[in-house]
Amino acid sequence: LDLGVSSGRSSIAMAEPGEGYDYDLFVIGGGSGGLAAAKAANDLGAKVAVADFVKPSPAGTTWGLGGTCVNVGCIPKKLMHISSLYRDTQCDAHGMGWDTKSSHSWE
Repeated sequence: LDLGVSSGRSSIAMAEPGEGYDYDLFVIGGGSGGLAAAKAANDLGAKVAVADFVKPSPAGTTWGLGGTCVNVGCIPKKLMHISSLYRDTQCDAHGMGWDTKSSHSWE
């Protein structure tokens, strides 16, 4: 068994040909890096499995594949940050001659 790559929380182990494993690649960690590695290996014809586990928070929050960044970290934060600045951006655009008649409701 060749431990080819270890990045962040994901560990990637590649099986040597003919070793009799069920999978060519078994990725531990379903975050962005683990899923990217699994997809790349699958695209090259490897038989791939991904394992991930999220310990529920005290409030009971869990999520599926994608990791912290995608589900509760970077991506949602960026979405909310950009959304919060959008109205100011519309006002700036109006001052430069753009017609900004769009509206938004969180309901």
